Parts: sequence; structure tokens; C-alpha cells
Amino acid sequence: MLLPRPASRPLDLNGLPAASRLEARAALAITAVATAWFALAAAWEMFGPILAGHYASSAGVGIIAENMLRWKIAGPVWEYTASQPPPAMYYCHHPWGIFWTTAAFMKVFGRHDVICRLPAVLLSAATPPLLHAIGRSVYRPAAGAAAAASFVVLPITLSFANLNALEVPVMAWTLLGLWGYVRLTQTSRRRYLAVSALGLALGMNADWPAFVLTGGLLVFGAIRAYLLPKRVFGPVHARRYAQWWVLTAFIAALTVALYVALFHQAGKLGDLLASYGFRSSGNAEPLSKVLASRRYWIELSFTPVAIAAGKLAAIVCAARLVLLRREHDALPLLYLATATVQYVVFRQGADIHIFWPHYFGAYFALAGAALVETAAALLERAAAARRAPDDAARPALPALPAWPALAALALWLAPLAAVLRDGLPALRYARETGGRFNERGHLIDSDGAKTAFLRWLAPRLPAGAPVEMHEGMKATWAQVWALGGRVVTPARPAPKQEPPRGAYLVDTRFMLDRDQASLARRFDITAVGPFWALGAAVDPQAAVDPQAAVDPRARGIEAFSFREREPGLLAWYLVSGTEPEREVAPDPFLTWELRTHFGQPAEPPAGAPETLEEKRIAHNIALAGGDGARAAALLAEISAALAPLGARFDDGTELLGTTFHEGARSLLTIFVRAGGPAASDVALSVRSRVVERAPLSTTMADPLYRDVGLPPAISPQRWRAGFLYADPVPIRKRPGTEVFWASLRARDRGRAPALVDRGGASEVEVLRLR
Repeated sequence: MLLPRPASRPLDLNGLPAASRLEARAALAITAVATAWFALAAAWEMFGPILAGHYASSAGVGIIAENMLRWKIAGPVWEYTASQPPPAMYYCHHPWGIFWTTAAFMKVFGRHDVICRLPAVLLSAATPPLLHAIGRSVYRPAAGAAAAASFVVLPITLSFANLNALEVPVMAWTLLGLWGYVRLTQTSRRRYLAVSALGLALGMNADWPAFVLTGGLLVFGAIRAYLLPKRVFGPVHARRYAQWWVLTAFIAALTVALYVALFHQAGKLGDLLASYGFRSSGNAEPLSKVLASRRYWIELSFTPVAIAAGKLAAIVCAARLVLLRREHDALPLLYLATATVQYVVFRQGADIHIFWPHYFGAYFALAGAALVETAAALLERAAAARRAPDDAARPALPALPAWPALAALALWLAPLAAVLRDGLPALRYARETGGRFNERGHLIDSDGAKTAFLRWLAPRLPAGAPVEMHEGMKATWAQVWALGGRVVTPARPAPKQEPPRGAYLVDTRFMLDRDQASLARRFDITAVGPFWALGAAVDPQAAVDPQAAVDPRARGIEAFSFREREPGLLAWYLVSGTEPEREVAPDPFLTWELRTHFGQPAEPPAGAPETLEEKRIAHNIALAGGDGARAAALLAEISAALAPLGARFDDGTELLGTTFHEGARSLLTIFVRAGGPAASDVALSVRSRVVERAPLSTTMADPLYRDVGLPPAISPQRWRAGFLYADPVPIRKRPGTEVFWASLRARDRGRAPALVDRGGASEVEVLRLR
């Protein structure tokens, strides 16, 4: 039997620190609320389409799982292939556990978007109870509740709770392993040995940082049990501890040997070493300079409150380990070391992945448990001093064994509330940007409309038809996944002569005007908003009616547009709370506009315009047809619906006004009256900056200017004098007061048109959001 270490309080029948019923119940209630909240946050949008950004990696895991099942292979392959992929295509930068897990889910439930997120959602939901179990076992119930609550308020843990990548499974599995280790040292029961070994093994199969944690635990265990005198940390059950140490070390060695053999067989060991050499590049820079450059990302991910508390906790845990000599105080420090190695050693990875310090979330939770235990112990000691025997004249304090722990927990929950104040907007900000947040000022597009286009197109293509994409599509794993398992070739140049055998897809916003004109002149095109599809497998009539026969005559451009509406409450939670619901419908107005601008015969629509967008095109139709009165009436009607800007550039272009729709995906639309075709290097630009941080927020304001405007679908070089154009700008608001400006900018250092009568200003404020 395990020899118990003298503790500050008696142990119960299960070998756990004894606690009052009130403390235990309060801790369970807080943990239940924390778990429910975190599970709800992780499950938000879990049935929706996977979009761009870091979240697209979940679609990549889905592609790998589908390839494993389709080709009956054990190795991960990121792309779909027409024949069985060879081992040379295996992805060998990480262990393969998350891919095998997702493949098992897909085998049971089938190919669905939710499968790409479900393992992460389930593991995230299990993490707060595991943290509670560790804090409860090591310290007391209040400390367990503190650990659970600490984890679920951090912006970074909320933002990536449904990311089926590496950090979520590593934290969940290794926390299971640590809980098994704690209970093993407390009870010496073999079942906890098995739990610890299982959790650490699954963690090591998820990603390499689990090896750092396991290695640190093994080194500490060897020093604790075999090198230090038993009086330092107390006696252990020598045989059971040795069994745990040998089994864990054997599993670690076996796992390393497994992946060395697999990667060597695939010829990828050199690739693995090169990738981690690249990830660790940039180590020549002083660490202080590196951290200063990441300051906003760090504050946004953790908040200054949590950062300060985490620093204090590191000192407290080290002091507890040295002064109190309780071995489990080493666990937060081991997790801190693991997170630090990940974040500091692999600097290049941390420079481009904002989620790189995710492991500090587990450390912060364990550290919170240690802080609450320390505060409770100090309060207990103070209360005991007040009840000293020589103070018999004073009335004795009521016997309330729960109050020190509950008071310490309440004190800890107060700063956690401040952290949650920044965690809530960060969660939405993360979902809107695909986990990219400010992307260091670069343009961010969610690909929501693009994904809707691909899902609409996929069933209208012949089975097995390959898909090629122009580089302007900015292909991601999410786009490939959305096409339903087809072979996709990204970044292909535009076809010169014959149409491609399958489908060729274009995002005209990121394609040169001359290349658009070449495609429009030579091929029939199905346009859905700014997205074009052409090729032997694409038939515009089949897009309207899949049963229609293919017409061999040239048809030119056949246009469709997105009809958007706000999601209902259930759809907002389960499908998408950051994108509108979209359906694709034929659009005769857009067909006329595209054909007219690309020199094709165009018939005006027969129906009357209803939406503001249709009225805009109807104005252009009237202007092109010489109906000045009709054009003027429509212009007046449109202008009445706009927030006026009245900004005119010296090339004759005017920014008439804007509309702003606030919803699941807020949208600013800028209406422009063209002075004529713009110079070849001039583009309409919208950028923003946060000018004041959010009320009650402790996180600094984002200091970066950020490009937020997407290029117009019809290039300004093709604009016609007097025509109206609309530039839709998705607004993904950053925390704080954000101001948006529009301008005509020269992309290649040419002369940009200046605003007239604006005191030499080059841009105009179009929106301000608080």
C-alpha cells in the first residue's frame, strides 16, 4: 500500500484531501457551469461549412481521413488523388494520431463537415472536468473549480476550442495522463497507472509537445523517487512507481521508434528535420525583441490580467515545490516548461500562428488551482491564529471549514471575470477571421461566399471531373473539401486555347483585367457573383436545370448572384453565426452588367428592379440606353437610401454614399459613380485602424492599419463614365473603436487620384464602429 505523505488536511476514504460538503458542492457547480459554457462555445457553428484561415486545417484533417478510408492507407495525404497515393506523399511533420481519430469518426458517421470538428469539440468539453479532477486531487475542490474556470475564460482557449488540429487533443490527453499520475501516487492503484499511461500515449500520438511534457515528468519522477532522499517528497510505493516509470518510458520510446520507422519508410525523415529547422528559425533575435513584436497577439490571446496572474503563479508554484516539498506542485511548472519550449524554440511557427501559445492555457488553469490553494491555506492559518487559546476572552469564530476555500475561490473568480470580458469578443473575432485575428494587417476574407459557390457548383459537375483553380482563388483545404472529394489542382494559369477537361475556377477580384477579358472572349462562363466557372464540364444551362441538354452554341456569360438572409437562432448557433445564409439564383441584371462590360450582346432584364443592387444596375442600363430621365430618377432613389459621403476625386470618380448592414456578417457597401476607366494601377481601397480600446478591456488596442476592402469584381480599369458601382466590404470588427477609410490607391507607386476640396487628404472616413 502507498505510504501517505503528511498533508495539511486529512484525507478521505479515496485518498483525496478532505473538504466540507459546502465546498465540494460549490466547486462541482462552478465546474459544471464552466464545462457547459466551454462545450457550448466549442460547439458553436460545428455543423457549418469550414471556411478560410487557420480553421481550414480542420478540413485538411478531413481530407486526410477520407483518403485513409478511400485508399485504405495508414499515412496522411493532404490532397485528393485519382489513384492510390504512394508513401512519398505522406505528411510527416507531426504524429498521425489526430488523423487516425478523425478517420475513425468518419468511418462511423460518414463524410460531413461536423466530423472535421467533432473530435476537438468532444475533447474540449472533457478538458474542464479533467482540470477539476487534477486540482481536486492535488489540492482541494475549490482549487479544482478554479482550474476549470481559469481554462474556459481565456481568449485563446475559447477561440480554438473546435480546432481539430494539435493543441486541443494534446492538452486533453496529457491532462488525463497527469490526473492518472496524481491518483497513482495517492493510491498506488493499478487502474490509475493504466489511465496515466493511456493519456500520455494518446497525447504523444497527437503532437510532439506531449513528448516534452512526458519527458519532463519522467525526469522529475526519476529524481523524485530514486535520487532525492525520501524525506524530501515523502515515501512512495516503490514497485508501483517503478512500474509507472518504466511503462511510460517504454511507451515514449516505442512511439518515437514507430514514427521514425514510418517516416523513414516514406523517405520523409529529412523533410521532418528541415521543417523543424525552419520552424525554429529566427532564434538569433533577442527574446525580448521577439516578444515585443508579438505583444498584441499575446495580450489578445491571454489578456494582461491572465499574463500577470500566470507570472505570479510560476513564482508561487516554485516556492511551494521548494518550501512545502509537495511533488504535485511540479505539474504546473512542467506544463509551463512545455508551453515555453513550443513558443520560444519554434519562433518562426509562433510568428505566423497566433494559436502557437495555446499550451499556456493548460498551465494557467493548473496555476490557478495552485493560487487558490495557497490563498485558502493562508486564510485558514489566519483564522486559526485568531482562534488561538490565549484569546479566550473573544468569542470563538463559528466553525466554517469551507469559508477560507470559498473566499479564495471568489477572489480568483473576480480577475477571471475581467479575462472573460475580453474572451467573449475574441471568440467572435476568431470565428469571423478563421482564427487569424488581425493577420498582421493583411487582407482577410472568410471565403464564405466562395464556399457557397463551390458547394453549389460541385453537384452540377460530372462525377470524377477534375477541378483547376486560378491562383486568385487562393485555394485552401476548406475549398478542396467543399468540392466533395474531387481532384483539385490549385494555382493553375488561365487556359490559352482549349477549355480544361474538367472545370476551371476564377475569383475575378484577384485576376488581372486583361486575363478576365481573354476568358470572356474565348469561353462560355458561369458567373456566381465574382466567381467564374468555365470548362468542358461546366454548362450554364445545367446550372439552372441539371437535366437540360448542352447547347453547343456560344452563350457568353451567364450570371447568378447570392441571395443572402440572416440565419435564425438555431442556424446561428449550429451552422453559422458569422456568415449569412446564402442561396444562388439566376440574376439577369448581373448578366447584363457583365456582358456589357466585356463586350458581349446583352438584353436588359424584363422585370422591374427591386433591390438596391438591381436599381444600381438598372440605372446603368438606363444610362447606356440614353434614358437620362430614368437614370436620374433611379439615382435619386438610390441616393436617398445611402448615408451620403459626397467625396469626389480629381479623376471625376465620386463616392456617393454607403449602406451598412449589421448582422451575422456585417457588410459595408460603398456606392461609386465612375468618372471613367481608372488608370491601370489604381484600385478602390478600404482600410481600418482601431483608435481606442474597448470599454473595461485590459487588452491594448490593435496598433495596425489593416486592409479590409476586397477588390471590385469589375476592375476600375473597365468602369464607364457615369455608371454606378457598388463595393461590398465585409466588416469583421476588431475589439475597440475602429475607423474605416476609403480611397483610390495606386498599387505600383503611380499617382493616386486625390480627393477634391479635402485639404489634400487622400482618403475619406466611411464608417466608425464602437
